Order: sequence, then structure tokens, then C-alpha cells
Amino acid sequence: MSTRYYDIIVIGGGIVGSTIARELSRYDVRVAVLDKAAELPSGASRANSGMVHAGYDDKPGTVKAHFCPKGNEMYRNLCEELDFTLNKVGSYVCALAENEISHLNLLLEQGKKNGVPSLEIISGDELRSREPNASKDIIAALWAPTGCIINNFEAVLAFMDNAQQNGVELFLETEVSDVLLSQDKRQVVGVNTNKGLFFSPIVINAAGVHSDEIAKKVGDESFVIHPRRGDYFITDKYVGNLVKSFFFPCPSEAGKGITVAPTADHNLLMGPTSIFQLDRDKTATTREGLEQVIEGARRLIPSIPMNMAITTFAGLRADPDTGDFVIDILKRPHGFVNVAGIKSPGFTSAPAIAQHIVERMIDELKDLVDFKPDKNFVPERKHIPRFAYLSMEERSALAKKDPRYAQIVCRCESVTEGQVVEAIRRGARTVAAVKIWTRAGAGRCQGGFCGPRVIEILSRELNIPMEEVTRHGGHSRMLVGKTKEYWFREGM
Repeated sequence: MSTRYYDIIVIGGGIVGSTIARELSRYDVRVAVLDKAAELPSGASRANSGMVHAGYDDKPGTVKAHFCPKGNEMYRNLCEELDFTLNKVGSYVCALAENEISHLNLLLEQGKKNGVPSLEIISGDELRSREPNASKDIIAALWAPTGCIINNFEAVLAFMDNAQQNGVELFLETEVSDVLLSQDKRQVVGVNTNKGLFFSPIVINAAGVHSDEIAKKVGDESFVIHPRRGDYFITDKYVGNLVKSFFFPCPSEAGKGITVAPTADHNLLMGPTSIFQLDRDKTATTREGLEQVIEGARRLIPSIPMNMAITTFAGLRADPDTGDFVIDILKRPHGFVNVAGIKSPGFTSAPAIAQHIVERMIDELKDLVDFKPDKNFVPERKHIPRFAYLSMEERSALAKKDPRYAQIVCRCESVTEGQVVEAIRRGARTVAAVKIWTRAGAGRCQGGFCGPRVIEILSRELNIPMEEVTRHGGHSRMLVGKTKEYWFREGM
């Protein structure tokens, strides 16, 4: 196994690790991001509600309350700079009983103290004049116009893609087994992984649900992560217009509740549940969880047709026992940085957290690394062309430039061969990665039509046998061999 040397190592390539990597790429430092998954985003950054929260839900004075509104504002500028989809649709918190109106007033006051602009409480009738499909049982709602819906896949890819354009190196399927310390335990010197040793004087722990395990490797037991599972439904785009904005019930101690919202790609999303579990990697949905989603969603939007559901999924949030984000630079070992327990509104807060922690590192870790600004830093990047949303003139121009853009691979999402090839050029190595980059397989048939073609293109472009193409790395191979050969070999 090889040995590599860097100035800074980031453990975890989710939204936290990706935004930090992009922020670090502004400086002339050698940065490596390590993630055990075969594609990004993974973990909570992959399976979430796609909400950029306004910032009213968090108690004033908390770390969450400080970073959430700042992150919301940053996304509004970054979406154009980094070319990811952000729909500024606003959000409603709905009261279905008189005793919940007092909670709306609490959220309103919290939001004002947190610096959230233009909040107001409206009547149920006013809500239904804007959103005709809202339940007749909703008697009032808190309207937050700065709430947004984001394509969380595109956002993580955008930050990491731009970071890589500016020199950051990404290592996938690279799992950290230990954090290496100096002989006297006072200084970080690197990490040990399944891909070899990575030496560095600074290690940033952004490992999501595993972040407390990474922290324990350097003797830090100041927090414990409790995984909390959230189950979701997604419907066909045919009913994606049932609502225009994000709908929340009044929150409880368990979380923000079962929500209903259009996705950035115009499906309808329902969920999540909030269920503690011990397993940090299991993301299987349960019948009970999905029934809870349906019941909660129909309290807000009764007319949701569940026969239009096209898939379900679940994600795990990293719920820390501290009740707040864990953001700190340890005194000992020197060079170890925690950015952990970043559950909701973690996705929203991530850009602001990244900016903050890098500023602190420049001040507190300058003896380890010279944070000299990179004069060649490029802040902009462009996503793969979104063929489905282009005009006919734009489509024709692309096809003339590259005929592969005239070959439709995914009928449901109008994804072309040109997009799949470009995704592979940018680092996609699995069927799931192609889906994340292009949405091939994300439509009504969930890859039933385009799956074989995507496998064929991956095989061709990566110059590997089709039997070696995987869904998400590891042993998740899509094919076992040619049909007749397999049956003969197995004696069938």
C-alpha cells in the first residue's frame, strides 16, 4: 500500500467535508478528502429532505441558530457560482390545533432573534388561497419566505467538484481505521486507511454518524452520536405540483416532523420519520416507518395519491448527545478538528460552518500549515448540462457539438449518453454515481429501461468487463455473467 503526504486531511465527503474542502482550496495547501463510500454524496447528505432552512427552528444562542441563517444566505449566492439547483419557494409550519398556535408564535420570535427576515403567521384560509391542496384542518401557519428547496446531490457534487478543480484530491472507498499521533500523543501526524497511510499535521473529522468513533481514536470522548433514521417516500413528477412550498407540521422533541414538499426536480417528497437505532450504517426502510410517513403527510396534504409513489428510502442523521453541533479545534492532540453532530439544519449551515472553521484554523493552526491564498483559485464551476431543461435550440447545439447528446439513455428523465459520459469523466465509477450526477434511473421506472445501457457505457468508458460494473462499489456487482454461460456454469 502507498504512503501519501498532505497538509490537511478531511475525513468525510458529505456536505460538511465538501464545503470545507472547497473553502480550503482557496489556499495554497495540499488537501485530501477521504470517504469510505464509492460515490458522493453518501450518508445523511444523500438521504435528506433537500431543505435549506430559514433559521427559526433553533433556540437563540445555540451554534445551530448562529450558522443556519448565515448558511441560508450563502446558498442563495453560491447556487449561481457553483451551478446547483436552488428553488426559493418558502416554507410553512402548520398548526392543526389551537394549542399549536402558541408554538408558531414561539418560532416567530425565535426566528426574529436569529435574524430571519420577513417571517409572518397567516391564517389557514390564507394558506389555502396560496396552496389549494392544504388540509382544511390547518388553522394557521408560519410563513418563512427565505426557505428554499435544494438539489442536495448537485450541491455536494458542486462543492467537491470545484474543490477538485482547485487542487483538492478525493479518495473514495477509503476507510479510516486509525488516526496517527506523535509518540507523546500531543500532535496529529496522519491517518491509517484500507488504502494505506496518509500523513498530515491536520486532520478534520467530518465523518457524520461515525464522527464520535473517529474522535475516540485521539482520546476525545466529549460527545456521542446516536443515529436517527428517517424514512421517505418520493412520488412521480405527475403529482409534484400538489404543493408549491415546503410544508412542516409543528415540531416536537423528536424533530421537525413529517414534511411534504416538491423536490428540486419536481417530484413530491414525504418524510422523514425520526427513529433511533443502534446500527450506524443500516438504511433499510420499515413498514411501520413508511405507514407513519403516509399518515403524517396526509395530515397536511390529504389528497396525496400513494399509488403515484415511485420509490422509498431512508437516511441516518448524526444526532449528538450535546444537543448542538460539535465544532472545535482540540488543544490536544494539536491539529485535530471536530466538525461533528451536524444534523438538521446541518445541510443549511454547512457553507457557514466551513467558512468559520477554516478561519479558525488559519488563526489557531498557523504553526502547522502556511495558509497562503492561492492566486489561481477559481470560484466558479458548471454542472453537467441538464438536457431535460434545455430548449430545443440548446439541445440541437449540444448534439451538433457532440452527437452523444442526441442519444437518449434514460427516457423518464431525458438523460443522454453525452451526460453519462461527462459524469464518468468527472469521476462517476458506479451506476449509483451516474444516477447522482445525471438522474439516469431516478424516474418512474427507477432504472428499468436505462440501467442496462448505463452499465454498458460504464463498461466501455472505464474499459472494464460489464460484470465488474457495480451499483455502489464493493461487491455490489450488477451482473454475474452472460446468461447462457452462467446457467451452464451453475448446472441449471
